Amino acid sequence: MSIEIWESSPRDKKSYGAIKLQELNKPKTGSLVLPGDWLGVIEEFTPGEGTYEENGIVYASSIGRVLIDNIEKRVKVIPIEARALPRKGDIVLAKVTQINKMLTFVDIARVRGQNLANPFSGVIHISQISTGYVENTSDALKPGDIIRARVVEEKGELIQLTTAEKNLGVIYATCSNCGAELERRGNFLYCNDCEEKGTRKIASDYGKVKI
Repeated sequence: MSIEIWESSPRDKKSYGAIKLQELNKPKTGSLVLPGDWLGVIEEFTPGEGTYEENGIVYASSIGRVLIDNIEKRVKVIPIEARALPRKGDIVLAKVTQINKMLTFVDIARVRGQNLANPFSGVIHISQISTGYVENTSDALKPGDIIRARVVEEKGELIQLTTAEKNLGVIYATCSNCGAELERRGNFLYCNDCEEKGTRKIASDYGKVKI
């Protein structure tokens, strides 16, 4: 459908005033729209949530995806949930992906209680693992471990973390030999299946956290 309208959205009024909009293609269900984007005319759709009507034109009032109900003749914009960005001081949950002698690399999967579909990449320097001396990162953390950590710096490509607090560190781990969940016994983690014993920087509530 091709239409010609002399009208302006709120964004137009703030910047360029009234602009002639020509050859507008009606957004489809699933289209990504921004506040002020044209969605249609009132003769076609009743404005639903995430939209508003002005001078017979329906606009998006929030960023999100278009949802058109052709039976009810209603158009909605389903808001996109903002991705939680880790900030300095935040407590996060992460999975250890790789280690070397000095660094531990992790995927940050939960920030401020929000699970992330696309994890952030983080890193823990050996000096940030524990308040005590750690000779090698493998003595405290291993690939596959689920850890609780605090953000110490969010700038740069890798978010810098620390586990050097009593309530931070490994909260869930499995045996590297058989894959069974490890049980805490004092300052060690123990596998009941193959009797493997190992060291970790263990959080104070290891084994009691719902992941």
